[in-house]
Amino acid sequence: MKKTGLVLFVLLASAAVPAWADVPAVTPASAQAAQGAAAATAQLADTAAQDFGRLSVDGNTAFEELTLARNAIFDGDLDGAQKLITDAQQALERARADNTAFQKAQEELMPSKAHQQPVRPAPAAGPQVAWLPIDGELVLDETVQASSEKTAALAAANRHLRAGDASRASDVLRIANVDADYVVAAVPLEQARANLKKAAQFIKSNPYKASEALRAVENSVRYASVDIQGGSQQAGAKK
Repeated sequence: MKKTGLVLFVLLASAAVPAWADVPAVTPASAQAAQGAAAATAQLADTAAQDFGRLSVDGNTAFEELTLARNAIFDGDLDGAQKLITDAQQALERARADNTAFQKAQEELMPSKAHQQPVRPAPAAGPQVAWLPIDGELVLDETVQASSEKTAALAAANRHLRAGDASRASDVLRIANVDADYVVAAVPLEQARANLKKAAQFIKSNPYKASEALRAVENSVRYASVDIQGGSQQAGAKK
């Protein structure tokens, strides 16, 4: 997926209409207030998008290659797996320098794409960790009742987003009046590097340990979510 999350979020935020926009009389004071609200919305969009909206192309490549490496190990192709692990390591080193990683404690991110209401108070946040955003997609907001029309609009928006056309994606959501979440998948950067190094060390002497190290990276994925509201509400960030 291309780095279109930031653009998409800013486009949609700039299209958001404040809830009080149906006041008939437009005075200089109300116009100034509207401009202030729009600026505040844009600032909020920028803040949230800077946290979650920029994807790492090289990080995505590294994740795909390590997944292929696990498959190669399963098939007994250790030479192929070794090359894929090396390629994944190189891609991850490039990703380390692409300035897309964001700092969050693991407890601040979601273990799955679905929003889960905690049954007890959330634990205190642990140490801050660098998370590498490797993928992202639009999903229906949890408060939206699914329908065939909304599902179709969301699928179309995701197709445009994956094609790199954030503007078309934002138009689809706005025209269909669909509120969505932009969900970003991320892996802990340094932990992923350590596990790939371990996989490289064990690929020939102990393929099982190498596969387990790769699986640890796959299992480390966590999710962050940003609200994308295609209707008349403002946009906000979920962490």
